[in-house]
Amino acid sequence: MNGGDLFQRRPLMAPASATTSLRRSPSAELSFARRKKKRTLLLHGKDHAALIGVLTIAAILIPTVWLIRTTKGGTGTSSDSDVDNRFLNDWRPLDWKGSSGGLHNNDEKKSSSAQRLKKAKHRGALDLDTNRSIYRHKFGSAELGYNIYDCPATPPSSYPRAWHATDVLSNWNPNEVTTVPPSYREIHHAICIFDYQTQYDIALKYRDAEKPFIIRNDPAVTAASKKWRDPDYLMANLPEKKMYTERSSNNHFMFYNSRNRKKVRNWIQPPNDVVSMTYREWYERALERDGLALGEGDIVDRVNELRKWRMENMVGKADHADDDEVRDDTDKENEKRVKWYYWRLNAFLEDAEEEGPDKLVFDDLPFFDPRKQKESEFYLVDPAGQRGVNCRFGMRGVSAYNHMDMSRNMIAVLDGERRYIIAHPDQCSKMALYPINHPSGRHSSFDWSNQAEWDIHPEFRDAKVSEMVLQAGDVLYLPTAWFHAIVNLSRNIQCNIRSGISYENANVVEECGFRVPKQK
Repeated sequence: MNGGDLFQRRPLMAPASATTSLRRSPSAELSFARRKKKRTLLLHGKDHAALIGVLTIAAILIPTVWLIRTTKGGTGTSSDSDVDNRFLNDWRPLDWKGSSGGLHNNDEKKSSSAQRLKKAKHRGALDLDTNRSIYRHKFGSAELGYNIYDCPATPPSSYPRAWHATDVLSNWNPNEVTTVPPSYREIHHAICIFDYQTQYDIALKYRDAEKPFIIRNDPAVTAASKKWRDPDYLMANLPEKKMYTERSSNNHFMFYNSRNRKKVRNWIQPPNDVVSMTYREWYERALERDGLALGEGDIVDRVNELRKWRMENMVGKADHADDDEVRDDTDKENEKRVKWYYWRLNAFLEDAEEEGPDKLVFDDLPFFDPRKQKESEFYLVDPAGQRGVNCRFGMRGVSAYNHMDMSRNMIAVLDGERRYIIAHPDQCSKMALYPINHPSGRHSSFDWSNQAEWDIHPEFRDAKVSEMVLQAGDVLYLPTAWFHAIVNLSRNIQCNIRSGISYENANVVEECGFRVPKQK
């Protein structure tokens, strides 16, 4: 009940004229006084004991109720504030006694206890934001066994929690990508989320233990995201060159190495291929997908402006090597509008000295630049093992088949949202993977969104996964050989860098028919 409700429910005061007309006559006043005196005398009689009993019960009950509500963190002002306090108080340190009590450990300074309470409230606010967002965590710390915003310094043996893939996919089919408030999704999130500025040391321990996690609130990543979320900035700084672009007649993209096609009899190429396209054109087509999904007229107007400019300025030179199997997109305009595109920008350190896309990437993303040790030391476990920065510009609805990569991976989302479904390497035998010599080796051989195919691969029903939604400013650490399937929930930008190889899961990978390569 808000203040307005309280005001509306107050009894109206009688007007002055009405009060005057209701005054008693002198005889009536005398009669009223006699009745009042009689009632007073009765109170000293047989009703006296009952009154004392009622007052005694009230004296006990009211403080007890107040104490219980205070202990639970409720204020009694409104249902909304009860929810707020529940989340905030749940995040207080376990040994916190209140603002006057301090901490049980007498060696702790008051400043330290205040700082801990501040951090606890901050984590509570994060959790509250999560539970009010359109992507809400299905399970809390009681079910997980750890608190994702306040993970222990040593990763729990059960970390990260995982669920049957069929349960996760049934709860949220990968083909369902657009969620508009007040609707929301409950997700099977199990990965720790660290704050770069307050939990750096703990995040470093998880990285060194080769455990997946998310880190956010790094000023360098935030600054890069702010720049790259502005399409006008990218259109002004990326030359009008046609770049490597994946294209498909449907929204499911399967990686393949066509050089291995002769090793597999009767191999059928997936519907996706590679063409060349400018960033401006990709942005136009991705923005149109957003406009159609959200039904927002201003987005459609912007798309029409971009299309008009492109049709009047048909420029763009393909930027790829002569031996690449890449060609200009010769589809007609109406054919292009129903296809799906994944625009790619790969940057290499040796090409970053001269003005161009490579230099732009390393200048704007210093946290991925091995030359800038202070900014990049957290993200590059093995700087000598880096192989450049790979940026993928995703269109709403595009998904990449589940697969594993044989190197460490830091994945930064700079714009939009991406859903990642991940699994430990020990789930390898349950993922129905194409074999190592197949053009799509290391990838699951079927479409996870098609439930009819689950029965064709019964081992998949035993596979266990977890999921997360990465948003602009989030960085995911994915250790060597961890499985991941990707769903683009909106137009987005993701850049990742690999840095060396770890071998803690080499045995399970080899048992599955693959191998972790030797580090060069």
